[in-house]
Amino acid sequence: MDEQKSRAALLEFLDYLARKGLMNKTTASARKAAVNNVLGILDDHEATDISSIDLDDVMRRFENLNRMNYTADSLTTYKSRVRSAIEDFLSYIENPMAFRPSKGNAGRKVQERSRAADSKLLKDGGGPRAQVTGLDFKPPPPVASLVLPIPIRADLTVYVQGLPYDLTQSEASKIANVIRAMAAGDDF
Repeated sequence: MDEQKSRAALLEFLDYLARKGLMNKTTASARKAAVNNVLGILDDHEATDISSIDLDDVMRRFENLNRMNYTADSLTTYKSRVRSAIEDFLSYIENPMAFRPSKGNAGRKVQERSRAADSKLLKDGGGPRAQVTGLDFKPPPPVASLVLPIPIRADLTVYVQGLPYDLTQSEASKIANVIRAMAAGDDF
C-alpha cells in the first residue's frame, strides 16, 4: 500500500485490515460503507487528501444532501465510523510498524454504564420500588439503549430496539423467523 492519503487509498486500507485479520470484517465493512457514502460526496480534487478535510463540514454537506435517507442516530454513527477509519488510516501511514487499529467499542461502553448504574441501584437499597415495598428488587437485565436503523429500501428504514447485549444466535434466529413470517410474498 503506498502512502497516498486519498479516499481510494483509505478504502483500500479498510479492505487490507479485514483481509489481514487486523480488524473484524464486519467492523471494517461498516466503516468502508460509511466512508463510501460520506466521502462519496467529495469531488475528485477534494478526495485526493483526506487528511485535510474538515469532517464536520463534510458531514453537514452529507446531511444536507441525504436528510431524508438517514436518521440523526445514523448520521452520528456514520460520522464516528468515518472519523475512526481516517484516524486509523493516518496512524498507519505515520508508523505502519506500531499501528494498532482502534476498537469499535461504543456499544460496550453503553453496556458498562448500564451495568454500573444497575450495580449502584442495588447498593443503594434496591432502588425506589424496593424501598416502598420492602422487597428485594432486581432490575431487569440491561438492554440496548440505541435504536438500530436498518434501511431496507431507498424509501424505507426499519428501526429495531430493545435487543439485549448478550443476544444469542438462537434468539436472533427467533426474531428473524418472526419477521420472515410477516413478509408478504415468496422470496425464498
